Amino acid sequence: MSSARLDGMMVAEVMERWPVSVGVFNRRRMACPGCVMAPFMTIAEAAISYGLSPEELEADLVEATEGLAADPSRKEPSR
Repeated sequence: MSSARLDGMMVAEVMERWPVSVGVFNRRRMACPGCVMAPFMTIAEAAISYGLSPEELEADLVEATEGLAADPSRKEPSR
């Protein structure tokens, strides 16, 4: 995943498409997993609402998902 792919994506969509991203939200102590607003907030909006840099959150998400390509045993869910 690239940061550009995250532009405009909703938090719930990111977590559904890349389940490994849930760990990023948990490590940053964000309540996004299970939040009723996740389907309606972009990654940038969620970051701002927690006082975080959208660019840093996006970079963390990209880093977490890059392992999917490097490790063939970790598969991205098919759509």
